[in-house]
Amino acid sequence: MKNRFCKSILIVLSLTLATPAFAQQNENVTYSNGKILLQQQRYEQAMAEFMPLTIASSAYAPEASYFYALAAFRAKKYKESQEMLQQLKAQHPDWAQMADATYLLSNVLFERGNYDEALTQLQQLASTPLANEAAGLERFYLQKLTDKKEFERLVQRYPNDKVLAQAYADKLISVWYNPANKATIERLVSKHNLDRNKYLNASRRQQSFDVALLLPFQLNQDLGQNVRKNQFVNDLYAGMQLAQDVMEEQNIKLNLFTYDAGTDTSSVNRILSLPEVKQMDLLIGPVYKSSARIANRFAQETGIPVINPLSQDVEIAGQNSNVFLFESSVATQARQAAAYAYNTFSPKTAIILFEKSKDDTTFAYFYKEHFKKLGGKVKTYKKINSDQPTATATIFKNLVLTDVGHMAVFSDKMTAAVNTTSKLQSSAAQLPLITYQSWLNINQITLRQLDNLEVYFISPKFIDATSPAVKNFRERYISRYNIPPSVYAYAGFEMLYFYGTMLQQYGPNLTQALLETGIKPGVLYPAVGYTNRSEKNQLHPDNQFVPIIKLENLQPIVVNTVY
Repeated sequence: MKNRFCKSILIVLSLTLATPAFAQQNENVTYSNGKILLQQQRYEQAMAEFMPLTIASSAYAPEASYFYALAAFRAKKYKESQEMLQQLKAQHPDWAQMADATYLLSNVLFERGNYDEALTQLQQLASTPLANEAAGLERFYLQKLTDKKEFERLVQRYPNDKVLAQAYADKLISVWYNPANKATIERLVSKHNLDRNKYLNASRRQQSFDVALLLPFQLNQDLGQNVRKNQFVNDLYAGMQLAQDVMEEQNIKLNLFTYDAGTDTSSVNRILSLPEVKQMDLLIGPVYKSSARIANRFAQETGIPVINPLSQDVEIAGQNSNVFLFESSVATQARQAAAYAYNTFSPKTAIILFEKSKDDTTFAYFYKEHFKKLGGKVKTYKKINSDQPTATATIFKNLVLTDVGHMAVFSDKMTAAVNTTSKLQSSAAQLPLITYQSWLNINQITLRQLDNLEVYFISPKFIDATSPAVKNFRERYISRYNIPPSVYAYAGFEMLYFYGTMLQQYGPNLTQALLETGIKPGVLYPAVGYTNRSEKNQLHPDNQFVPIIKLENLQPIVVNTVY
């Protein structure tokens, strides 16, 4: 009995002595798991892994605290992120990467609407390698600030902040233009050495702009038939009217002139020959491809920018540098998705499957070519026919997923979607998948299934329903029209607001405006822009920002943000 007791003591002592080593080993595993989950964009799981390591006694405390806060930020849990960053700064003030934590904290504070404290944090980065990035972050959020009194208060509180002063001056010569602002603008220009030509010539800026809308209202048709066929046009126009009201509140005056332009090219010719139309600052429409050549010629002859509101066919713009698509073309969607996959997933190898339809074949071709151009390797490139379920199932069954960085499936058919998810669930649940957003509406697959897999959706018309701006728009739209907004209503608002603010800030020289602006956050859309990040001096005819979304706890989030 005595020997047994002594043996137990020795065992307990040995375990006690080994505990620090085991604890260190466990912390290593937990920390590594957390970083992997963060990389996989499984943010809440990453937070759970990092949390035990954030206590002051942990060897990983500062790093784990930072990564916990980063995961919380990306999961839009801003309160948790802020609290953890404040704890990190208090407990580990000498941490070598504190500048990164300060940058992240300022980002969190901006998201929570605390501009004052966010700017205080950014002041600490003025003499660090992150100074330029901090200035970019500050510009990004200041352009979203619409409260003039709050802007004035911040300028008074931070009189030496040049980025803040320039952002305020931009507002004063555009959305808040008033001749009475001249003295304030002159003071800002003098103190911060701003561009005198840009800011002091604001008094000569045009006070209102004329926009022609050539849309297929089809007013000569039967009313009941017209309502059914042209609801998308009515919704588009309703969104534009609401944008006009919002800009009016911001002292941006747009005069909208509507013209009924259907598929009849002779009517479009007649409209474009009107003297009043040739005096417009911007023309939106016509919608249909049959009239695109006429509109292109009009833009070339008059110099008036022409916007096609709905087409995804880049050929509509032709070689005319004054014609733009508000939407992203199919080629741009495919290329941007391929670039995201190449830059995000490893190894740089892909399996690409696509439906036999022309649209899916075209999408897959542009995706494949751009992925290969970037340096990727396509291991499988195969056409499927979902109308033949047995043959389709066989193709998926025979797929070899080893040494594959991701899979891309371009089909909106239920058969393809079900076979894809079944294959991944049984063989490679963590293998990233790129596909269309339409899969979210396939009833045979649950959102939970898609959430559990690593699925990334190409979503060119994505609207974040949780965004305050989107909620406000929806409330105003329902209040005015007694129906919820459709995707066309969102598009109409974003389109007119985007180009309207371009006109106000830069005048009718839209080409130069789009080059200087680059890709910028929208009001309802994640972003809009006509320059590619890798080719900043090249202007494209279609919107270059294509949202890629992923489900996190059944909620879609944009993973390729613009900042």
